[in-house]
Amino acid sequence: MKADRIAQRFDQRARRYDNPWTAFIGERELRAIRRVIPPGVSVLDYGSGTGRTTLDLLRRGCTVTAFDISAAMLEIAHHKARREGLPAEFVADETKISGRVWPFITCIGVLDYYVDPVPVLRRVSGYLQPAGRLVVTFPNALSPLAWTYALTSRLTTQAHTCTPRRARHAAQRAGLDVVTLQHAFPALPALGLTLVLETTFHPGRELGTGGRN
Repeated sequence: MKADRIAQRFDQRARRYDNPWTAFIGERELRAIRRVIPPGVSVLDYGSGTGRTTLDLLRRGCTVTAFDISAAMLEIAHHKARREGLPAEFVADETKISGRVWPFITCIGVLDYYVDPVPVLRRVSGYLQPAGRLVVTFPNALSPLAWTYALTSRLTTQAHTCTPRRARHAAQRAGLDVVTLQHAFPALPALGLTLVLETTFHPGRELGTGGRN
């Protein structure tokens, strides 16, 4: 699905997106992300949605730029941050972050909606400082929980599952090295709904066919 279609779908769902079930799953994902992103650092939250990861980072003292292609989702995230008195930069126009880089990037629940995640990974890694860390998630194709998620997502925005091996390969094709791979909800290999990958840019691939744009 193209990005503009995805943005339209999430604009329509924005007011109904947050619920206790997604919050419960999201908290399990955040536990894995906290092991990778230290407090107080500068982070680009690419695909911030309604702000779950953004707010968690802000509460931990991080300086956050939150970007999302859905203006409606981003406005909800902005409202939540204002309500808690947490300052952050919210960006709906990607050209406004062009040319900038961050030491840490989170890209949570974004790659679910792309059949081929490599172009997105290449674009996002272009915002990463040398030796920085990019944290991404995929629905785990080995988990029955992810099968259910992918099936029910057909009612809203189709999600696509990914095996750990394919996730690693996608990162490699995008010029990234996988540093760690965690499972979330539950935190058990195979059963975890979410694959949480910590990656870093591989300088040796910069000019290769698998590197950044």
